[in-house]
Amino acid sequence: MTRRYIEGATLGRRWTLAVAAAFGATVVLGRLIAASAANEPTLSDAVAVLEKERSAAEQYAVFLASVGRKDVDTYLRGIQLYADAKADFDGLIAALRLDLIEGHNPAQSPKFAAALQVAAEKRVAFTNFVSDKVVGKAEGARPGLIDVVKVVPDLVKAITDAGLAIWEAFRKGSKERQDAILSEIDHLRWRSFADLAKAGD
Repeated sequence: MTRRYIEGATLGRRWTLAVAAAFGATVVLGRLIAASAANEPTLSDAVAVLEKERSAAEQYAVFLASVGRKDVDTYLRGIQLYADAKADFDGLIAALRLDLIEGHNPAQSPKFAAALQVAAEKRVAFTNFVSDKVVGKAEGARPGLIDVVKVVPDLVKAITDAGLAIWEAFRKGSKERQDAILSEIDHLRWRSFADLAKAGD
């Protein structure tokens, strides 16, 4: 074999190996991207996070209204905590709605971040209060209340991720789709304690 032939064969093998390596890297990258996309919350997942917060808070409020009346101080304190949490969560929903309309990413919005921090603190304060002061002292069978996030940073992260997923779906959607998303968000506002107390009677 001539030297030129050997060098050509060597280069050919190197080229083949390089192509194979590049192809393998592309396949791996594609799988990583697909896996990442699969792990990203969908619009329905994101809305479900906020819906669970609403449902859980209302369920705790109904339990407070049904069982907590025996201790007037505890009952009144619980009502105040629910009212505070409701006001701030409704404010959070309003901030999210405004960010969507104005084209702002909620995950990068100082207004949304501030509203979220306060709302998370108030929700955790309310549900922890009911768990400790009402559920913990209830006689007989314990109620099947919804499991809730009990730590503020974890709740902030969950809702931030949900807000980002909602924003992604909103900005990519048609006008009709955007209107539907805004309508769905409007239904995430909490009911008043007075209405929930009637349901618990």
